[in-house]
Amino acid sequence: MVDFKEPRELIPLLPAARDMLASEAHRLHHAAWHDVRGQWQDLSDGKRNAIRHLGWQPGHGIERPALSRGSPIVDNGSGEDFLFMHRQMIGAVRALYDQAGETPIASWRAIPAPGGPQDDGFEIPPNWSQPDEPTRRRLEALKSDTFFWTAMRGWDRQFKNAAYLSGLSLGALGSILEFTVHNDMHMRWSSAPRDPASGDVVPDGRSATDFDPRWSHPGYDFLGEFYSSHVNPVFWRLHGWVDDRIDDWFAAHEAAHPVDVERTTIDGIDWFKPGRWVSSQEPWASPKAPADSTHHGHHGHSPSGPHAHLDPEEMKKVISILYADEGPKLLALNRSLRAPPRATWFLEG
Repeated sequence: MVDFKEPRELIPLLPAARDMLASEAHRLHHAAWHDVRGQWQDLSDGKRNAIRHLGWQPGHGIERPALSRGSPIVDNGSGEDFLFMHRQMIGAVRALYDQAGETPIASWRAIPAPGGPQDDGFEIPPNWSQPDEPTRRRLEALKSDTFFWTAMRGWDRQFKNAAYLSGLSLGALGSILEFTVHNDMHMRWSSAPRDPASGDVVPDGRSATDFDPRWSHPGYDFLGEFYSSHVNPVFWRLHGWVDDRIDDWFAAHEAAHPVDVERTTIDGIDWFKPGRWVSSQEPWASPKAPADSTHHGHHGHSPSGPHAHLDPEEMKKVISILYADEGPKLLALNRSLRAPPRATWFLEG
């Protein structure tokens, strides 16, 4: 494993896609979106109100947090938000490939088994030393062959099983996927986080509130945190696999309940009308653009696409509020005695 090559060396993203995704604005959107919905139930009223003031309450009008006391919420539509937002991301990247006349990134048909080719970009990176022993041991387990054959192989089959899928709402599908196989795939394929300026391993990773420009370097594509995971080429294979499960879900319901789920289009994305198995009329992928959004997206870092109205400085404020010290509450929120706070590593839930 000494000669392990990063996916960016073997299966690099289209440069235009890589540069867009590595921009500060895209990083901040992905981090803020995940963090507010994952931490919302644990926040103080003061923090929630401050985040609402910035327009970043998870959900349009009605709160849709993803977790409650560490457990996924399967019946409030937050799982639909998870699936929709990432389908929107996939669509934006595919559009760049289409514009360049390149073949879009293919999703995994099945979660890669151990022992595959070492040059396909899907080799499991080695674990790394870190002071938090429980985290090190969990990562060791997730990267093992045993974990694939005893957990991931079964998930791959379960989430393609029509009988199982036909009994799930779209929100339940998204929530269960997110906090099982999705999170564990992120960490299984994570390499050690490295400081992009020095190349040195940062055992505990980037601080969640460290917005130094060096972290926007395209080489910072650590798959284990929201600020960087989407810059990693593996992200698009595993999220393609997740997105394909939506189509399996629809096919299962079409066979079992042929009139219960109807297709529609939302913001140019193929989606589904609210009904017995779909709860939300308007999935939450970001705050809405204000009527006059000309004051947003300054500083020269605004993203292209559906979230072009988002202001990087406001997203930094949202993240800073999330991780601001409130004494014992901060320790409960981060589930860690380390300071400054570490960005989420897809280990909770």
